[in-house]
Amino acid sequence: MSDALAAWTPALPVFARRCAVVGLVSIITIALAGWGIGITTGIWQVFYVGPVLMLAYNIGFEDPARWRVARQNRWHLRSDALIHHGTDGEARIPLADIIDVRSRFGWSVVVFLKDGLRLRLSYVRDPQDIATHILAARNRLSP
Repeated sequence: MSDALAAWTPALPVFARRCAVVGLVSIITIALAGWGIGITTGIWQVFYVGPVLMLAYNIGFEDPARWRVARQNRWHLRSDALIHHGTDGEARIPLADIIDVRSRFGWSVVVFLKDGLRLRLSYVRDPQDIATHILAARNRLSP
């Protein structure tokens, strides 16, 4: 039996920060597209209505649905494997199969496997620390 080293779950504040960043970038992009449409066609309503509709859709539907799925994920680091518990069941990834681990965007960790697949730990606190922790556990397996 392997030893438990760490466990991680998605964090609502991290998810909210991601939503704010992605939402802001989306609003700016849609507003610029609306501005371009307004200049070329004279229909300025797109400049105002597009960003409001996009924001309403994200806040009302997309983000809550994404969080309902994400909050059920659990990751457990053991001395021989990284285990993911999620809506699809359990996946056990041997630490020997991990070739690299990197933090992404300040809210996720990507685990690269020998077979080319990737596993993402989304909306976690301190992704850089988690990546370091997983790599350290993997390196302890090597002589």
